Amino acid sequence: MGEEETPEYADEIASSEITDLVNRANSAEAKNVELSSALGGMADRKKDDNFLHHQLSTEEMLEKLEHFYRGDFQGEDDNGDMVWKKQKDQDLVTFNDFGVTSLMEIVTKYIDKNTILSYYDSDRIYEIMGDIGDDLVLFLLCNYEKIGMNTYFKKTKFRLIITTTLHIIESSYRRSLGGKTMMEINQSRVISQFGNLPGQQQEPHARVNPIAKFFGNKG
Repeated sequence: MGEEETPEYADEIASSEITDLVNRANSAEAKNVELSSALGGMADRKKDDNFLHHQLSTEEMLEKLEHFYRGDFQGEDDNGDMVWKKQKDQDLVTFNDFGVTSLMEIVTKYIDKNTILSYYDSDRIYEIMGDIGDDLVLFLLCNYEKIGMNTYFKKTKFRLIITTTLHIIESSYRRSLGGKTMMEINQSRVISQFGNLPGQQQEPHARVNPIAKFFGNKG
C-alpha cells in the first residue's frame, strides 16, 4: 500500500476578513474610550459639585448658632447617637422664639454664599465686624424683655452672645479674604476640565490595535 497523502489545509485568511476584524476591533476600542471618557466626566462633575457644596455651605454654622440661641445642648439619644436636646430649665433657654427668629434674621444676611464669594481685605472685614457688633449690642439692649432675656442669669450671657455671634460671622468673612474661596473654586474647575490633557496628547488613531498589530506583522 502506498503512503496516504495528508490533505493540505489552507491557513491563509482573506484580506477582506482581516480588514473586517481590524475595523470591528477599532470600533470596539473607540466605544470603550468614549464610555470611559463619559464615566470620567460624570465622576469629575460629581467631585466638583461636592467641592462647591463644601466650600459654599453655611448650614453647619447657622445650625450651631441657632441651637446656641435656643440654649440647646448635645446629648445621646436612645440609640447612643449625639443629638440636639431642649433644656428643661427655662433659665437656660436664652431667647424665646421671637428672639431666636430676630437674631437669625440678622446673621443670615452675613453668613451666606454671597459673603463667601466676595472679595475683602482685612481692613474692610474689621470695619464690617465693628458695625455688626455695634448693631447687635444696640439690638439686645433695646429688646431685652421682648426677646426673652428676662432673668439676671440670661443677662449675664450678654457678652458671650455678642462674642460668639461675631466670631462665627467673622469665620464666614475670612473665607472671602482676598477672594480666596472664589479662586479655589475657579482653580478646581480648571483642573476638572483640563487636568487630563497631558495624558491625551496621543491621537486615538495612533494607538496600536492588538489585532491590527498581529495581522500586520504576519509574514
